[in-house]
Amino acid sequence: MPTLKEFIDERSFVTDRISSQVRIIAIGLLATSWSLLIGQVNISQKITEIYRQHLLLISFIATITLMSDYLQYLFSYLSIKRKLTDMEKKGEETSDYNYNDIFYMLSKSLFYIKQFAISVGVIYFVICLCVIFFT
Repeated sequence: MPTLKEFIDERSFVTDRISSQVRIIAIGLLATSWSLLIGQVNISQKITEIYRQHLLLISFIATITLMSDYLQYLFSYLSIKRKLTDMEKKGEETSDYNYNDIFYMLSKSLFYIKQFAISVGVIYFVICLCVIFFT
């Protein structure tokens, strides 16, 4: 039976993998939509003429996802830094997370926001591709 530490280690591994996948997908969406926007091939120019606003919105969603990812890690760092400073002042060797810390709450919220944003971006991109290729 796994211990609490093993569960925490597994959670850290899984959340890191989710963040990595979100980053890869967001960069892929951004690269694909921008390549269609600036492409010089006739088909790319035709797609851009009709779907420019959609491609720009997809790029915006991908950028929001990447910013959410960065801010999540920044707020995690600030939360940990604050906790370590507090522990050092009190001379504590162990402590629990401060679940009421604003940086902790922002970090946790951004973890879910970036997953939601990339899901919306991918679904929107797939819908646009279906419309482009099947109409």
